[in-house]
Amino acid sequence: MKKIVLPVIFLLAASALSAQDAAAISQFFEGKQVVVKIDMPGSQQGIDIYPQRPNSLDAKSYGSRMKSFPVSLRNGDSVVVTTVKVKDKLIEFQLGGGGFGTFGDNSDTSVNFIPASKSNREKDLEDQLKHTDDRDERNRIQRRLDDLRRQRERDDQRNRAIAERTAAIKRERVADERAKGGSRFNLKYDGKVPTNLTPRDVMAALAQYVSFSPELPGQPVAAPTATLAPMPANVSNAPGSLHKGMREDQVRAILGAPTSVSDANRDGLQVHSETFVQGNSTTHTQFVNGVLVGYSIDVR
Repeated sequence: MKKIVLPVIFLLAASALSAQDAAAISQFFEGKQVVVKIDMPGSQQGIDIYPQRPNSLDAKSYGSRMKSFPVSLRNGDSVVVTTVKVKDKLIEFQLGGGGFGTFGDNSDTSVNFIPASKSNREKDLEDQLKHTDDRDERNRIQRRLDDLRRQRERDDQRNRAIAERTAAIKRERVADERAKGGSRFNLKYDGKVPTNLTPRDVMAALAQYVSFSPELPGQPVAAPTATLAPMPANVSNAPGSLHKGMREDQVRAILGAPTSVSDANRDGLQVHSETFVQGNSTTHTQFVNGVLVGYSIDVR
């Protein structure tokens, strides 16, 4: 029995150590301010980096995403590390909210326009026309039928224009939220993430693309703290002033006290949610480590 039990104990111990290392890496970076050295796409797809390869940047996917999405972070921008997730073969290094397209983000820009079908009155007139031989009566029925068809076509044209305007507004909203939603680096490893990986290794992998504070190479910090700049004095008191990367106190300075709060564990990530009601609008927000990572606004 000992020969069977002991290896199992050692495997469990190794698994626990790996989880502790992952947590230590997350705690070391989260809440810290960094400066990016490369333009980054406004998408949760981010930039793919392969630390074990000579050319670590996946230039092809980078170029494609920069064409597909607006720039959310520019070379020289200072931003907070909001989340670091260590997975099986991947480390997500999320900046300023991790990029638009994460949970809570509505990226749908489609508007469903369906042309109106014939009314019952139109169908009745068409049926009468088929069964009427009198020329004057047929002309009278045809005129009524033409009037109804033209009215239906005018209604379709108006509703189509409304749908196109609504879709354009949605596209503008999504583009604006992408530009303010941060981005991320995806550190992808051939095989699994090395079990002995340290924060220093992560910084080395990102050295070409991120500038870290000189204080970071020291010992890992026990509790992450955000160091965002204070809110500008001229920020309007409206939900439209929100952007990912804000602290909880900055959000509350705009929206006031929340009407409800809740906490949940999502894929191992502790998410704090707050809801704010202002007039005819309701704003739902999600925070990770005290930093705004997602929000939505409902207008009644």
